[in-house]
Amino acid sequence: MSKSISTGYISTKINGIAVKANIKSHSGNYDNEAKRNVSYIVMHYTGNKDDTAMNNAKFFNTNDVNVSAHFFVDETNIYQSVELRDEAWHCGTKGKYYHSKCRNENSFAIEMTTAGNYKISAKTIENSAYLCAYLCEILNIKASEVDTYVLRHYDVTHKKCPAQMVDNADEWESFKATVKNILKSKEKKEVYRVRKSWEEEESQTGAFSVLDNAIAQAQEDKLNVYDSSGKEVYTYKVTTKAVTKGCKVKIKKGAKDYNGQKVASFVYNNVYKVDELNGKRAVLDKKGICTAFHIDNLIVQ
Repeated sequence: MSKSISTGYISTKINGIAVKANIKSHSGNYDNEAKRNVSYIVMHYTGNKDDTAMNNAKFFNTNDVNVSAHFFVDETNIYQSVELRDEAWHCGTKGKYYHSKCRNENSFAIEMTTAGNYKISAKTIENSAYLCAYLCEILNIKASEVDTYVLRHYDVTHKKCPAQMVDNADEWESFKATVKNILKSKEKKEVYRVRKSWEEEESQTGAFSVLDNAIAQAQEDKLNVYDSSGKEVYTYKVTTKAVTKGCKVKIKKGAKDYNGQKVASFVYNNVYKVDELNGKRAVLDKKGICTAFHIDNLIVQ
């Protein structure tokens, strides 16, 4: 079971908390991807004596340490540090893997912060369970599948993380039970429909229980999203940033260079700087690929 993920930040409140995405991880701590297939959610703890989600987000923003997580959670805040489509570096190892499939490239990472004496508080665990359940919805993980696809860092590499959920297996089972109950409580509730308008049923291209999944489909199909009452909850708008000299861009999948030549597939996964701009012709990364593209084939980051 895996889900192709091309979305970046989540927009839904988690347990009443708006997810903050204003402190992004240093680019040296994760892999930038256009999309990837995700199956697992890996739970961690920060392992500090006492810290906050914001402090962790700031640390990974300013330090190139080859480690990252998608989310940091405390009692009152949730910070998203890495976009969902990007690969956070959180459960890799130079040693032995104890899980046959879960790796950085196919998982989301949630870091639970500590509230004193290296312990995760009950409220942080609750918030993390709601976030985990929401990510389960994005990945179409049912309550009956939580035991398979929601893991501890320990389950992947045998690192003692989250320590209190390794030392006390009952606490880990309790966390998963909370996630399962949240998922069960949401069954057969709100449905978000992707359509041109509420009245034009024939234009519908999908129906989703998760708003972010509906928005992702609407963006792809250039349509709107409506809740069960017919209220428009997302309006598709064409928003494109202008390509300028010095800006960071990605190349659209399948695009050829300015002279119509094909480029290597890995080129589409990277972010480049526009070093020269002459009309519609942009030269990217003089010290690297040093290739020109039509600006219509570039996506400003």
